Formats: sequence, C-alpha cells, structure tokens
Amino acid sequence: MNAKTARMFCFIPVAQLIFWLVALLSYQDKKEISSSLTQGLVLILCSIIPVVGTLITLVFDIIALIKISQEDTDPELPIIGGLNWFDK
Repeated sequence: MNAKTARMFCFIPVAQLIFWLVALLSYQDKKEISSSLTQGLVLILCSIIPVVGTLITLVFDIIALIKISQEDTDPELPIIGGLNWFDK
C-alpha cells in the first residue's frame, strides 16, 4: 500500500472506521500519513453526532478525497487541519 492509498482510506465515507483502521494497521510509516490519520479520526468522532455530524463528516470527506486525488501530499482540511496526533 502506498501513501496516497493509505491517505484515501482515512477519508472513505462508507464504513470509515474500518478503512481508517486498515490504513492505520497496514501502512508502516505512520509519520508520513499522521495528519490524515488524525483528521480521519476526528471525522469519525464527529459522525457519532446524528445528522449534523454526519453531514459535516461527509463534506470534509469529499474535500479530503478531492485534494488527495489531485496529488496533494498533505490534505489539510479547514478547522481540523492543524491537528496531528499520530506524528511520533
């Protein structure tokens, strides 16, 4: 799995928790995709809130997937883009 695929897995809206775990467990260099892991986790936590959280999560997922598909190596999302919990 390459970095682009691992980043995309962090933001796939359907079954996001499963794909996020696949990216976390299968990609060896966590430091390289740490911001995507963090942002994906925040979006998973936001989706717990009914309706509003789900809509916000879906919008951010679409923004992230578009940025990643355009070869952006570090898709920084609005508001939560500065968070980085997996950079160790």
